[in-house]
Amino acid sequence: MSKELTPVDLPYDLIKTSAFSGLVPKELAPYVKPAMAEFRNEMAAELGLPDYANMDKGELPSRLNGNVGGGMTKKMVAFAEAVLAWHYKNRKLISE
Repeated sequence: MSKELTPVDLPYDLIKTSAFSGLVPKELAPYVKPAMAEFRNEMAAELGLPDYANMDKGELPSRLNGNVGGGMTKKMVAFAEAVLAWHYKNRKLISE
């Protein structure tokens, strides 16, 4: 059974390419859409919209839909900051 990749396992060059050029590595591309859909549904559930995947979003106020997207963005930025800080810290430790 193969181990799933985590940000800690990914080589710095892969993260650098993905983060700064906007490109997703080919081997990860098939996972982007389902991962984002799952993340969106989890965020909606946290906001009290439990069946978001099957919900008619045309009936939702834009404020609720915006809260879902805004919450996702906030968490993705926090995740990216953690990954970048981890790599920065490790580069500093190696260079010292």
